Amino acid sequence: MTAVRAAIETSPAPRRVAGWVYALAGGLMAVGAVTFGIAVTRPDPAPAWRALLVSFLYWASLGCGALMWSVIQRVARTAWSAPVNRLGHAALGFIAFVTVVLGALYFGRKYYLTWLGGGVGDRGAWLNVPSLYARDLGSMLVLLILSAIYVGTYLASDRKKGHVGARHALPLRLTDMEPPSAERPQRAAVERRLSILGVILCAWFAITFTLLALDLIMSLAPTWFSALFGAYFFAGALYEGIAALIIMTLLLRRWLGVADMVRTQQLQDLGNLMLAFAMIMTYFFFSQALVIWYENLPPETSFVLPRIHYQPWQMLCWIVVWSAYLGTFGLLVIREMKENPRTLFAVAVFVLASMWLERYLLVIPSLQAKPGVSPILAILMSLGFGGVFVATVAPFLARCPAVSELDLRLIAEREAWR
Repeated sequence: MTAVRAAIETSPAPRRVAGWVYALAGGLMAVGAVTFGIAVTRPDPAPAWRALLVSFLYWASLGCGALMWSVIQRVARTAWSAPVNRLGHAALGFIAFVTVVLGALYFGRKYYLTWLGGGVGDRGAWLNVPSLYARDLGSMLVLLILSAIYVGTYLASDRKKGHVGARHALPLRLTDMEPPSAERPQRAAVERRLSILGVILCAWFAITFTLLALDLIMSLAPTWFSALFGAYFFAGALYEGIAALIIMTLLLRRWLGVADMVRTQQLQDLGNLMLAFAMIMTYFFFSQALVIWYENLPPETSFVLPRIHYQPWQMLCWIVVWSAYLGTFGLLVIREMKENPRTLFAVAVFVLASMWLERYLLVIPSLQAKPGVSPILAILMSLGFGGVFVATVAPFLARCPAVSELDLRLIAEREAWR
């Protein structure tokens, strides 16, 4: 605990975002915007809207997944994740952006909603434009509002301590964590509020991403349906989220002044979480494939056949299986891979790249036999989302304490217990 105590008692240097970071973010946003602008004004704008859908599904999963890990860690009352939680909070502004993108997708609906015009039978009560966008956009807005209340509760606590916007992020000592007697009921109320909000957020996140999976992926192959697909999709969002948090932690720990709080044990814990979700994703994938295989019914196989029997989808599908699922598992069962920052960083980048390809494969083969939506087009548009992510996360982390006072109190409680 000596390193933790030193990190808490030491006030790091003031944090400023380097100009090149904003320049990079602006450049990436320009690439994405120009790419979409050129593609959407061509005689056939379908590739632009389909690539935008892929980018939305990937980046919404990453942003919401990162924030949800801070919620999960709070509900579990983990002390080791204190420097990681703030990184999850920083995704709030980006979640607002992807919610706007979901609304914008309404205008290109005829280019990716294959069931428009009928032909879905009694499923028409569910698959219709007003109902679909009302529930999906409404669910995302509720998720955004709940997330804003949750992060706002954290920031309000830090503001009362005088740290939000302060030039020094961690001027607290462990002995400062015990509140005066008069403040204890108020502190208990804040803790209770966060616990309740955390549980609600976890449930609503699962509901929202299940709806997105059903409406924006499964419905693209109207004859196919799966009761497991919603769970597979939001588990993938958490998988992306933990990989993104690992990358952010390793890149920003010195800038945030929390390098002494991110030691070998913390890296191993983060790596174990990513390993666990590699196993969960493999389990969901195998469970779904097993059901389709033994039933062998046309409605079941219609989603799988294009992806495993026709090129280039067959090759890409096997790449995903051996990278996002089995490959990551094989790498992370080696303890040294998780304890070394460089190798853990490389595996996290590997996971995010693999999951982008997985999101691409979930959407595009359902819309066209050949890859009319070039991966290059989709990648360039995704770079724009990455620029927005950097532009929203960086100022949040610059003006807020690297570790919240609420999370520091969990460390103090753990020390007191020991």
